[in-house]
Amino acid sequence: MVSEQDINDAKKLGYTVDVPSDLAAKQINDHFPGLELMTLLAGIETLLDAHTEKPANKRIVIDAAPAPYFQILYLSNNYADEDRGLTMSRYFEYENSRLIVYHHYLVIPKSTRGQGLGTKVMALWFDQYVNMGVKEIRVHAGLKDGGAVWAKVGFKATDKIEMENILQSARTILAGTEELQDVEAIFNNYYQKEPDGKAFPIEDWANIDAMLPVLKLDTKSVRKIEKIYNTIHFVILNVVKNLLRLLSMRYTFHREVLVKKILRYRSE
Repeated sequence: MVSEQDINDAKKLGYTVDVPSDLAAKQINDHFPGLELMTLLAGIETLLDAHTEKPANKRIVIDAAPAPYFQILYLSNNYADEDRGLTMSRYFEYENSRLIVYHHYLVIPKSTRGQGLGTKVMALWFDQYVNMGVKEIRVHAGLKDGGAVWAKVGFKATDKIEMENILQSARTILAGTEELQDVEAIFNNYYQKEPDGKAFPIEDWANIDAMLPVLKLDTKSVRKIEKIYNTIHFVILNVVKNLLRLLSMRYTFHREVLVKKILRYRSE
């Protein structure tokens, strides 16, 4: 239960809230029950504050009309700087009475990448998804690193055309290799069974080391590609009672799945 004092405490942390505190608390409780707001915000501050150029732009957006909407936005002062900026945005809305969360942005400074910070932020949010009864997570992942990262966590790719584009890139980069045969087999096995499928197991591609430059679109490795495809759409379906348990079960089949790190960080 979010209280009016919780909203006031969020403001003390530097968050702007566009509606009065009592109304913000009521709308969150009415439409997004289960959220432990101050637990979440305190965790975000612990993880991100030291890496954020001040002044930071932090916002809580809550609206009940025309449809319930909730967003937390966290931007460093230099958020547009590709190497030093920090951006985090998550927003929630309903679709056919199902609560959906959108992983809008998570960009951290280059100096902090590869140290587990993004995984810790992910674990922090996942706890709240379980509390809130989130049914689906949607990710729009940039192909610089996000494509590989989200794939390894176990997200599914929903757009067949984008998968065909990535496969074509792989054919250019991996031409004549055994790895390309594996990549094509994964694609063909899925889409032969599910021609209109919306849950392609892109994590299987991510577990092939040679595919990582393709999923990350390391431009030094893909100079022969005539067209760079900018985004992949990912989705995890049916997050019912315990998302972290669901993801950890996937580790049995995919030894590199990053959720192993999520579970470890949650226990520290």
